[in-house]
Amino acid sequence: MNTWDLSLLHQINTAWSHPVLDWLMPALSAIEAWLPLILVAVLLTVWRGGRRARVMLLCAGIAIAIGDGVISNTLKKTIGRVRPRDARADVIVRDLGTASPAFMRLFQKPVVQPSEPNGAAHGKSFPSSHTINMFAVATVIACLYRRAGIGMYLLAAAVAYSRVYCGAHWPSDIPPSMAIGVFVGLGVVSVARRATRTI
Repeated sequence: MNTWDLSLLHQINTAWSHPVLDWLMPALSAIEAWLPLILVAVLLTVWRGGRRARVMLLCAGIAIAIGDGVISNTLKKTIGRVRPRDARADVIVRDLGTASPAFMRLFQKPVVQPSEPNGAAHGKSFPSSHTINMFAVATVIACLYRRAGIGMYLLAAAVAYSRVYCGAHWPSDIPPSMAIGVFVGLGVVSVARRATRTI
């Protein structure tokens, strides 16, 4: 464990904490809670968007499948890095409260508690699938809609930060995960442009 990695983890996870962030950061990490809104956005894009918008959705879906389903899962199994919350007792774990359906979790009081390193493992730390997915999608959008891409990159960066804030990832997990997402997004768009020659 690098000294700077542990030091930055403690800064983000503990020293720079705030009650507002204790809700906002888990909310950004809880992708499943946003699925209804994401589904509506996808349906509206399919319905009202043109061919370019539909190609964007297809590219984003393929990028997630490659980045998360193939690259991230393979690296997690190969490297097997333990998450901070499972490795150390001085990490604060943050999550949204439980509720059903999942989007109702956004309206629950956040759960903030010390980590339990001897408890059940919560998956592997490297790379960050959230970060890969967000940066892959942001790159796809930026390639096809530059202005919208800027906003998506900011959102992707916030999600990446939230993973460290919530104790799910080490700071050193994030930059490589960002790079993987960007390269996957660029690769998918490049292939799509060659295939369609219209975007």
